[in-house]
Amino acid sequence: MFYGIFFVGIIALIALYKFLPNKKYFHYLCIVLLTVFFTSAFIQNHYRNETMSRAQLESLQLRQKIFGEWYADYQKDINSLDRNWQRFYNIVETLKTAEVYEYSTYEQLLELEQETLDEQKRINELVVPPELHEECRDLLASVIVKTKTYADAQVKTISLTRQAADPATVTDVNRMNRRINEITIRETPAGLFTATEISAIRDILGDKD
Repeated sequence: MFYGIFFVGIIALIALYKFLPNKKYFHYLCIVLLTVFFTSAFIQNHYRNETMSRAQLESLQLRQKIFGEWYADYQKDINSLDRNWQRFYNIVETLKTAEVYEYSTYEQLLELEQETLDEQKRINELVVPPELHEECRDLLASVIVKTKTYADAQVKTISLTRQAADPATVTDVNRMNRRINEITIRETPAGLFTATEISAIRDILGDKD
């Protein structure tokens, strides 16, 4: 609309040029009008850029907030996974060093197995926030896949160990411990490495915290 008015003004000036007896005033008028036009155009463009920058900043801050909240909840799940592993290895160590088989140790495995199943369910419910950039969503999807694989392996390791320590089937403690050792070597997953993806997401969002 602004430029439409300008072109209408040009046509009006052309018509005015034909009727003005003194062309000197016409030149002055043109200079004034051009000055007003370019000044107005500059102000309008600056305002538009400032408005876009503000909108972009607000959008970025919103995505940072969404990711920050998602990551805070995710970190709680990771802490739970870590605690489960620590408890698991403490129980296994107790089985190895116990002079006699203790049913209470098996009960601890039962309880831990249920807790890991509950955590596995929470991990499987993780979803990527749709508000993030496509590149961020892809990276976060990779994090979720890795975490689910890790949680599944943790459940499998603990469940098989619980089965091996079932008092209904244990006839020899040494044999049970050898079986548990085989399970932990074969089934324990590699570390959960997601630092690369998380760092890349923070770089995209400009979040260095």
